[in-house]
Amino acid sequence: MKRDLRFSRRNLLKTLGAGMALLPLLESDPADAQCLAGGIKRMYVLVWPDGMLSSINKWSEPGTDPSNWKLAPFQASLQPYQSDLLLLNGVDYKFIKDGPHSETTGHACYPGILTGALYKSAGSSTANDVAGGPSIDQFIGSKLKAGGYGGLVSLNQGAFVDSTARLSWSAAGQSVTPDFDPYHVFTTYIQGNIKTPAPTGTPAPTGTPTPTVDYKKAAQKSILDSVIGDLNRFAGVVGTADKANIEAHLGYVRDIEMGLAGVMGTGTGSTGDGPVTTGNGAACGVPAAATGTKVAFHNTDNIPIIAKLHMDLTVAAFAADLTRVAVMQIGDQGAAHLILSWPPCNYKSGGPNPGDANTGDVNGFHAIAHRNVADKVVCDTWFQSQLAYVIGQMKSIVDPSGKSMLDSSVVVGMNNMRTGTHETTGVPVVMAGSCGGYFKTGRSLALPPGTPNNGVLIALCNAMGVPTQTFGAAMYGGELSVLKG
Repeated sequence: MKRDLRFSRRNLLKTLGAGMALLPLLESDPADAQCLAGGIKRMYVLVWPDGMLSSINKWSEPGTDPSNWKLAPFQASLQPYQSDLLLLNGVDYKFIKDGPHSETTGHACYPGILTGALYKSAGSSTANDVAGGPSIDQFIGSKLKAGGYGGLVSLNQGAFVDSTARLSWSAAGQSVTPDFDPYHVFTTYIQGNIKTPAPTGTPAPTGTPTPTVDYKKAAQKSILDSVIGDLNRFAGVVGTADKANIEAHLGYVRDIEMGLAGVMGTGTGSTGDGPVTTGNGAACGVPAAATGTKVAFHNTDNIPIIAKLHMDLTVAAFAADLTRVAVMQIGDQGAAHLILSWPPCNYKSGGPNPGDANTGDVNGFHAIAHRNVADKVVCDTWFQSQLAYVIGQMKSIVDPSGKSMLDSSVVVGMNNMRTGTHETTGVPVVMAGSCGGYFKTGRSLALPPGTPNNGVLIALCNAMGVPTQTFGAAMYGGELSVLKG
C-alpha cells in the first residue's frame, strides 16, 4: 500500500509542476524507506596520475576496525570519514604486461584502470593505446539504462587533461571524452531539462538589429531560478523533514551558482585558454554561444576551483538522480604540465626540465613525481584532500532512505601507479561508502601480492546491482570477495 502512495505522491508533484531537482528529495516518509532498498546506489570514481605515494611516505597501516589502525599523515583529510573508508594496498595492473602496450610503465595504464582488459592495440605512445573492452562506468550505466533507469549512462569530467589517453570506454576501441568545462556540464545536463518560454510581445520591425545576448548569464538565471523557484515554492507545503532536505539542497544550488559566477563571470580566460568542449549542446537546446564562451579552465591556477565545481555538479546531479555513475580525472596519464600552484603546494613554472624534456616543466607534477621525495608528499596530500571533499559532500546529503548519500553509494580513488617511479604493482585504492551495505567499511586491507584490479571492478559492478562474474580479461578471475567482509 505504501508503495502505491509513494508513486502517487511523485505523480502529484509532477502534475503540480515540481522540477526534476525536487523529486528525489521528497521521499522522506520513514515508512517509504523500505521501498527504496537502502537508498539509490551511485558510484563516483576519481583518478589522478603519477602515484598515490612517494619514496618517503607510507600507506596507511592495515586494520579491521577504525579503533586498530591509523591513517597515514598525508591522508589526514580523510580522518573524519575513517569509519566510511575501505583502503586497499594494493592492486596490480596485470593487463599492461600481458597484452599489447606502448610501454609497461604506469603511464600506459589509463585505458585499463577501469576496463581491466588487454588492450585492443598498442599506440605509438601512452596517449593512444586502445582499450580492449568497456570501462565499468559505461558498463554499469548502460545496464542501469537497459533496466529502465532514465538518466545519463555516466557523467565524465576532467580538470587539466592535455593528453588523449582515456579512462572511459563504451566498448573496445570506443573512447569516451571527458568534459573539461564545468559551465558546459552545467548548461548541457541541467538546462536541457528546463523548457525556455516562447517569446511574447510585438515582433520587432524588419531590419531592427538583434540585441546581443549574454547566453551564459541568461542560462544561469533561467536554470538556477527555475530550480530555486521549485525549492522555495514547495518548501512551504511539505513536512518538516522534506523542508530540511529542500533547504539543504537550496543552499547547495546557490553555492554552485556562486562558484560558476566567480570563475566564469566574465567569460574570458587567460591567453590561449580557449574552449575545449565535447559537442555544442544543441541536442539539449543550449545556444552554441553558451558553449563557445572562453573560460579559464585550462589555467593551472584555477584547477582547485574547476575540480570543486565539477565535484559539486556531480553531487547535485546525483541528488536530482540525473545520473548514478560519474568519473572525474585530475590531470592526464603523465601530467607533465600540471603545476600545483595553489596552497599548500605553491609551485611555479620553472621551464622545461633540462634533464629530461619528456617530463615537461621542471616543477610540473610529472617531474615532481620522478623526484619522488618531499615535494611529492605535498602533492599527494592535496590529492587525498580532493577525495575527502567529495566524500564529505556526499555524506552531508540525506538520501530518500533517510541515510546519507554516501551510505548508499561508493566513492573510489585510483591512480595509474604506486609511486612516481612507474610501478604497476601494489597500487593503492581508496574506497568510501558501503554502497547500501555491500562493502564492509572502516578497514584498511593489505591485499595479497599479485591481486589484479579486475576483482575490484567486479565488486563495484555487483555492489551497484549489476551482477557480474568476470570483467575485462576473464583470466584474472572473479570478485575480490574480501571487500564484503
